[in-house]
Amino acid sequence: MSDTHRELQSRERSPTLPEPDLAASPSNSSHSSDSSFVPIDKQHLVDAIQVINEDKQFNDDLIQYIEKTVSLASIGENYHIISVFGSQSTGKSTLLNKLFNTNFDVMDESRRQQTTKGIWLAYCPMINSNKRLGKGNVENVFVMDVEGTDGRERGEDQDFERKSALFALSTSEILIINIWETQIGLYQGANMGLLKTVFEVNLSLFGKNKVSNKSDNHKVLLLFVIRDHVGVTPVENLASTVTQDLIKMWDSLNKPSEVETLKFDEFFDVQFHALGHKILQEDKFHDDIKLLGDKFVDSSSEDYLWKPNYHHDLPIDGWTMYASNCWEQIDSNKDLDLPTQQILVAKFKCDEIVNNLYEEFLVKYNELLNKESTKEFSHVDQVDFKEIGLLMRDLKSDYLEQFDLMASKYNSSVYEQKRHLLGEKIIGEYKELFSTYNKKLSNLILKEFKRELEKDLDGIENFIDKVNRLKLNTVSKLNDNLVLISIGEINFDDSTGTFIEELNDLISKQQVIELNAVITRLVKKLGTQLNKFIVFEVNSIGPESWDKIHNKFLDLIKASLSSYATRNGDYEFHLGISKETTNESITKFKFKSWCRFYQLIKKNLSKDNILNILKNRFEDTFRYDENGIPKLYNNEFELDANFNKAKSESLSLISFLTIVKLSDDSEILPEYDIFKEDLRKKYDEPVNFGDEDDEDPELDSNKFSHIISEIEKAEVLKKFKKEIDAKYIETKRSIVQHVTQIPYYIYIIIVVLGWNEFLAIIRSPVFFMLALLLGGGTYILYQLNLIKPAIQVGQRMVEEALTLGKQKLKELLLDDHEFHARNLEKMQGKTEEIELDDLTPQKTSPQL
Repeated sequence: MSDTHRELQSRERSPTLPEPDLAASPSNSSHSSDSSFVPIDKQHLVDAIQVINEDKQFNDDLIQYIEKTVSLASIGENYHIISVFGSQSTGKSTLLNKLFNTNFDVMDESRRQQTTKGIWLAYCPMINSNKRLGKGNVENVFVMDVEGTDGRERGEDQDFERKSALFALSTSEILIINIWETQIGLYQGANMGLLKTVFEVNLSLFGKNKVSNKSDNHKVLLLFVIRDHVGVTPVENLASTVTQDLIKMWDSLNKPSEVETLKFDEFFDVQFHALGHKILQEDKFHDDIKLLGDKFVDSSSEDYLWKPNYHHDLPIDGWTMYASNCWEQIDSNKDLDLPTQQILVAKFKCDEIVNNLYEEFLVKYNELLNKESTKEFSHVDQVDFKEIGLLMRDLKSDYLEQFDLMASKYNSSVYEQKRHLLGEKIIGEYKELFSTYNKKLSNLILKEFKRELEKDLDGIENFIDKVNRLKLNTVSKLNDNLVLISIGEINFDDSTGTFIEELNDLISKQQVIELNAVITRLVKKLGTQLNKFIVFEVNSIGPESWDKIHNKFLDLIKASLSSYATRNGDYEFHLGISKETTNESITKFKFKSWCRFYQLIKKNLSKDNILNILKNRFEDTFRYDENGIPKLYNNEFELDANFNKAKSESLSLISFLTIVKLSDDSEILPEYDIFKEDLRKKYDEPVNFGDEDDEDPELDSNKFSHIISEIEKAEVLKKFKKEIDAKYIETKRSIVQHVTQIPYYIYIIIVVLGWNEFLAIIRSPVFFMLALLLGGGTYILYQLNLIKPAIQVGQRMVEEALTLGKQKLKELLLDDHEFHARNLEKMQGKTEEIELDDLTPQKTSPQL
């Protein structure tokens, strides 16, 4: 509701107030309640001076008062002017006295009547705060106490209220608006009507300079002090309410054409501060006063209130002249009077029509459109946006036509203005509806886009073509539906721009996913091929094995990237990514490849694998000859020679198995520091390789070419030597057992003592044939080099026979009663009876 509307209502409803009892009011010439000017003498230096009395007369002695309080020559522009504005009896003077240590008259709480008359000014000796900066907190601060508004003494005469408010606004750096918490949200109670009129005049008086002088950044700070704040409603919420009211009020001003583009924040800044209840929360009230004082004195704080662009850039004596001229201009300005009766009635009636039609519109709007917008939909085709758009157009046209019929008879300018206002209010509701549908539609289409984007490529188009096709279709689908409900009056370029940004974010994320998949696939393929080659080489490792492995690794990297190489030497993954991202991806692939190389080395050359490789090499050399035929040792000399040879060849491999070095004795160094934690995090590699628990603390784990530590190497060699020594002892024992040295004289004794037996064998055909067979068999075994295996077989048979004989002898000699009892039973012919089950199937009687 406009201020003129409220003014008409107040005039129609306000009762006639009784005249105040002036005789009962105390009079003191030195206080702000007095109607005369304060005389300037030494005993009243700290008292306030009445700048403008209740008869609208400006005090020309203002400069003399300032000269008595400060040195004009010394302060120059180093001063501040602050004013307070608010309803009568709200404690403005009390606030100033508590905060700035002034002595303005305050109201007698037992009699609620006007205390401050006109406009008073006082010098602030020190600001009450929690800070202590020298003798005074802030020097050269002057405070103006403005007569309260809405007082019964002036009644409906609001002329002085408006002019005094405009004067305070025009001459002060900071205007304190003293307001009760309960007044926030009210129109007259919060002085919004008065502020609106003051803003209009202020804009007309000082707005032209803003337009002509672009460098003019002067502002006034509106400091709302919320009194008796009990804390139920947060200060932020109260501040939001007041700020919205101010901006809305500014936007509704009747601005001259040359200044109609000026904004509220080009003239004013707004701050808020809440005070506790003075009676019920006295301690909190004083604490809040000090917190407010901190904002005036602590220049290092973000909440510091004095800003350079608030100052009028005039010396103090120039400011007094400026204030005098301002009051003269304000007092003589006829535009501050009420509008003409015709305009006033037109505004009142048109506002009434607008409000009634708007309320009717809201009912229809909620019934036909708003309820439908709250429903969820899972597919675009479920909502008929064309029908919604037509309904929006028809609804707006209907209510504008009704306004034309009801309001076109009033003042044409007011009629056109209010018609436009009604249209804007309807469009405002439509914008909320549009925003709701836009949000739901955008989210739905984005989900569809994401699903299509994440699907695998069909092989017909690449990723870039797929993205361009999906993006074009998606944006078109959104715009085609939004244009239907914009009814040609709602601009959604920003919404489309935001939607495209979200699309680009999804595309960027999918590009990263696709790129990581390519890199992972390449690294996996490289690792599989490299692992096979490493396994083959380490099993027959030699001086040039690591040269071959290293060259194979580099060849695999080159082969992996060859399919993505371009003619100009760059790389292209066909994902629509930038050149910088592509180069970074190549680096990531190489880094992960080196990490995989290191992991394969550690995997295939662990301590156990190294030990097995050494043992296998020893077995190949010690057990088999160059042709792969098993070796049989005839004597210890041959055994020792082959053992030392096999051992030496095996130990010669240890340097190749523990250090990754090339044939020129240089160690293989990776292209990147794969052990650096920052790089591993950057390229999505585990921070640790997973083998820290097995590492020796003396081993520099950041050494790529060092496979195992010296301690681990010593452990491997120790185990290896133990195992080959065991094989050596086993082989040597078999030689000692089977190759017996017989003295030569034994053969002579055998011939002499066995001559007769020899002749008996020759003469006997049976023995002769038996000897012939044994001799022939022995010759054949000798020719086939199977004498030793045959001897070993015979020895094994003898050992088994001896073992069996010992067991039988043990059974006979040991006192085993059960054993002897069983033997005795056998000798007596007793047999053990074992009952056998009858397995013949039984016949069953038939079922009756």
